[in-house]
Amino acid sequence: MHGHFHEEATLCSQVHCLDDVCGLLPFLNPEVPDQFYRLWLSLFLHAGLLHCLVSVVFQMTILRDLEKLAGWVRISIIYVLSGITGNLASALFLPYRAEVGPAGSQFGLLACLFVELIQGWQMLERPWKAFLKLVGILLFLFLCGLLPWIDNIAHIFGFLSGLMLSFAFLPYITFGLFDKYRKRILILLSMIVYVGLLSSLIVWFYIYPINWHWLEHLTCLPLTSKFCEKYDIDHVVH
Repeated sequence: MHGHFHEEATLCSQVHCLDDVCGLLPFLNPEVPDQFYRLWLSLFLHAGLLHCLVSVVFQMTILRDLEKLAGWVRISIIYVLSGITGNLASALFLPYRAEVGPAGSQFGLLACLFVELIQGWQMLERPWKAFLKLVGILLFLFLCGLLPWIDNIAHIFGFLSGLMLSFAFLPYITFGLFDKYRKRILILLSMIVYVGLLSSLIVWFYIYPINWHWLEHLTCLPLTSKFCEKYDIDHVVH
């Protein structure tokens, strides 16, 4: 690629080489985050073969079953919007971390499983057993996200947005008139909460930036003095 190694830089955007190497659009203003297409483009990029293999296995198991259940249109909406929301939260709270992959989208699909369980609770013989199994899987993945270079911020916000979107878009069964109107109200409330969440992230990212540095501990817990040392990228953009 006839590239040049910059010792003082960590990210490609710090030396303005992304448009030359990848052919993407350049920054219109270096002081303003205007490459908004990164919010969904990174969902289709991976940090190596192992990362890609994990995504493929996830999609061939959980994603495929959900598509059979709810249809590809509904699942695509949940998958893409959950990923975009997770990436936006990651860009806001971890602005100098190079991240790729559909982590937020995958946790959005995990939220689909919770919603399917809740919506069909009355039809299951032992719903608490299935619920505790899903909670155990979610907690295990969250603990894995405390390791360096695993983006728990995208996981958390992808799950929250997936939860709201699943209540709004997934098909459901009603058990009586009261349950019918209760679920319709839940659809409306879920959409309001999701739009509020996404709008807040956009405002905080583009208009009124916030700095909640304590959230970094949710994505890398410093168990020792050097545990997150390599994860701590210099925040000074050269």
